[in-house]
Amino acid sequence: MRVRLVAVLLPMFSWTLSAQTVGASLSGTVHDPSGAVIPRADIEITNTGTAATRVLKTDEQGRYRDPALVPGDYELRVSAPGFQTLVRRGIQLTVGQDGIVDVTLEVGRTAGEVTVTAEIARINLASGALSGLVDQKQMRDLPLNGRSFQQLALLQPGVGAALAAGNDVVGGRTPKISINGARPEQSSFLLDGSDINNVYNKTPGSVAGVLLGVEAVLEFQVLTNAYSAEFGRSAGGIINAVTRSGTNRYHGSLFEFVRNSAFDAKNFFDPASAPIPPFKRNQFGGALGGPIRRDRTFFFGTFESLIERLGVTGVAAVPDLNARRGVLPSGPVELHPLIPRYLDTLFPLPNGRVLGGGVAEYLFSRSQPTNEYFTQGRIDHRFSSKDTLFGRYTFDTGNVDRQLFNKPPIVFTKERSRNQYVTLEEQHTFTPALLNALRLSYSRSTQEADNQRTISIPPELSWIPGGSSVTSRFRDWLPRWPATSGCLGTII
Repeated sequence: MRVRLVAVLLPMFSWTLSAQTVGASLSGTVHDPSGAVIPRADIEITNTGTAATRVLKTDEQGRYRDPALVPGDYELRVSAPGFQTLVRRGIQLTVGQDGIVDVTLEVGRTAGEVTVTAEIARINLASGALSGLVDQKQMRDLPLNGRSFQQLALLQPGVGAALAAGNDVVGGRTPKISINGARPEQSSFLLDGSDINNVYNKTPGSVAGVLLGVEAVLEFQVLTNAYSAEFGRSAGGIINAVTRSGTNRYHGSLFEFVRNSAFDAKNFFDPASAPIPPFKRNQFGGALGGPIRRDRTFFFGTFESLIERLGVTGVAAVPDLNARRGVLPSGPVELHPLIPRYLDTLFPLPNGRVLGGGVAEYLFSRSQPTNEYFTQGRIDHRFSSKDTLFGRYTFDTGNVDRQLFNKPPIVFTKERSRNQYVTLEEQHTFTPALLNALRLSYSRSTQEADNQRTISIPPELSWIPGGSSVTSRFRDWLPRWPATSGCLGTII
C-alpha cells in the first residue's frame, strides 16, 4: 500500500524548475515583425474539448509558459496593444510533450485578427530526454493478445521483454519488461503521476497476467534515458501514462473479443484418441465519457472483463502397476498394508508410456478458469479559470484456478489479485506567473495464492489413527496469514 502527497509551486515562466510531468507543457516567445520581443502580451490557451482557458502574460523577455496542461487539442490566442490578434489552432499536445509555439504579431488595428491552423513539431526541442510515445490511435488500433497495454512499450527502442524475470505468484504474473538492460524492478509505472508498481516493485497487473485499461488510458510515454530528475526513484526507465477524460461531446465505445479452440492443433502430449482440450476467451466491455455540466464538469468511465476457460494438458510421472504391487526392477519388496491405499489415493493409475524403473506416464487435461473485472472512473471539474480538480479511481480484481501441468492433478492453486488506485489533483493559479499543483494518490495491491485439494483423503490415512489426514494436520499446523498487500501462500 502506498500513499503519496505532492505539492509543487511552479513559476509559469521557469525554464529550469518543473514538477513531475504528468501532462504536457506549452511555451514560446512573442516577437514583433522586427524580431524584438513583446513583453506583457496577453496569452490565452484554450482546450477545444472542454473550453478550459488558461490566461497568461509574457514576461520581460517576451516568453510565456504553461507547464501543466492536459493532453489534447488546444487553441492559442495572443494579443497586445497596437498589434493584430493572432489565433493559432491545431495545437495537439501529448503526454510529456514540451510544445514550443513562437509567435510573431503583425502591426495593425487591435480589432484585427489573424488565424493560423498548423500542427506543432513532435520533435522535443526543450529536453534532451530519450523517450517514445504510444498515442491514442496506437492504443486503440494495434492488436493486443489479452489487451494488456504495457505490451506496447516493447515497440520503443531500448525496451525488451525480461523473459528470465519469471512468471509466478512471487513477482507477479504480468510479463516483465527491461529498459536499456536494467532490472524490471528499476522501472517505474505512473498513472496520472501516481506510482502503480506492484508489491514487488515490478510490472503492475493481475494474476491473469494482463494490465487492462486500453480503453481507459489516453496514451503513455516511455522514458528510456536522460530523463529529468523530477521523476526520481527509478534508474531503469519510466512508463508515464495518463487516463482519458470527458469533453463537451459524448463519446464512447463497446467491444468484445473472442478466442477459442476451433482452429487449434493438438498439444504434443494430447492423446490421439482424445478431443482437443477446450479453450474459450471472451473480453468485453465499454467506455463512455461526456459532460455533466457543459464547460464545467466532465466524466469518463470504463469497464472491461476477461472470462477465460483454458484447457491445460499435463503429463506426470506416477508408479506403474507393478510398483503398486511391490514388484520393482530390482526385485519384489514387501509393502505395508497402507502403502497401496496411499498410492491409489495420491497417484492416479497410469494411462501413458511405461518409463521404466517402476514409473509410468499419466496424461490428463484440466480446465483452468480465469475471471477478471476492471473498472475505472474519472471526474474533472473546473471551479473557475484559476481552479481545477480531477479525481480518478481504478479497481481491478482477478481470480485464476491455476492447474499444475507436471504433477498429478490432486491439487490446484487458487490465485487472487486486487488492485486499487486513487488519484486526486487540484491546480490553482495564483497569478499569471505562479501555479500550484497538489496531488494526493493512494495505491493498494494484493496478491494471494492458496493450494486447494481436489481429492478426499480418508481419515485413517493420518499420522494419528482416527485423526485428520496427514495433509489436513499439516495444514492446521500452519499459521494463517492475514490478506494484506503482498503474497499469501499456504500448503495443503
